[in-house]
Amino acid sequence: MVGVNLLGLEARVAQSIALVIIRIVTDKSSLVATVSVIIPTHNRIELLKSAINSVLAQTYQDLEIIVVDDASSANIRDVVAGFRDKRIRYIRHETNRGGSAARNTGITAAQGAYIAFLDDDDEWDPVKTEAQLKLLEKYDAAMCMYSIDGAAAIQSGRGTAVTVDELRRGFVRGGSTSALMVRSHVAKDIMFDENLPKCQDWDFCIRIAQKYTIGCIDEPLVRYNDGEHDRISNIVTQLSAPEIEKRLQMLDKHKTFFGPIWYKRHMCRFLLYGVRHRPEIMKHIRYVAVRYGMSNVLRALGKRFWVILAERTKYRYKATR
Repeated sequence: MVGVNLLGLEARVAQSIALVIIRIVTDKSSLVATVSVIIPTHNRIELLKSAINSVLAQTYQDLEIIVVDDASSANIRDVVAGFRDKRIRYIRHETNRGGSAARNTGITAAQGAYIAFLDDDDEWDPVKTEAQLKLLEKYDAAMCMYSIDGAAAIQSGRGTAVTVDELRRGFVRGGSTSALMVRSHVAKDIMFDENLPKCQDWDFCIRIAQKYTIGCIDEPLVRYNDGEHDRISNIVTQLSAPEIEKRLQMLDKHKTFFGPIWYKRHMCRFLLYGVRHRPEIMKHIRYVAVRYGMSNVLRALGKRFWVILAERTKYRYKATR
């Protein structure tokens, strides 16, 4: 009789376990999202809304959005709550700690198997997540190309694999972290360097490539909004050469990796960015030439000329279509 009761109890326990499993499988709200999207933000409400909407419009929907508010004075919490989507989580820094710290906070909180990053002033193409997940079947990290205000960037024309050597030469295909998706364990292993005021994305990619594999989709799946808002690349043109040098700690950090030739070339590239907008152009150029060599200055200026020409040609093409 006892044996019969025990068999009956085992059957009821097994049935209860089966029902729990069925509920877990059928109730998607109880599952952890596959992709965690981290959006650091600071006082840019309208741009943030556009960024979030671009994630919600993805063809791949098994995701969570982690908005990390880096001590905004604006009410970001209400903006996030206004979407009424349980997939969006809100985390706030009580003091302003910078973009890298905000991304690291998001990485720590992320629950997905993959982590993607989106700056609050950028937007994604609807197929970005789906396309990069396919690429991540072969790689540990995935990048893509980008467009600026809707004008497509020049496609790389390179192979799918991103090499350490091209990162040494300064070719970061995606342009920023908004183009990057990585396996969660990779992001949690590498993390962003919170001590770097500039080029954190480049540093992040270099350290990933030195340990893991990176692939790139040669299509513009990210849109950068290059408006009047305070994008860091816009602010740099207002700084003096010594001030810019102080912000380029990332180059000093990887000075051995770059080697003397590429280190000087990169210094010239950053120092001469937006030089045509400076009030004392020749004084600025002379400073850079004395510090890093005239040949490197001429090389940087030549490259800037072709970049500007390509950008203007694209915008003109867009306007006449």
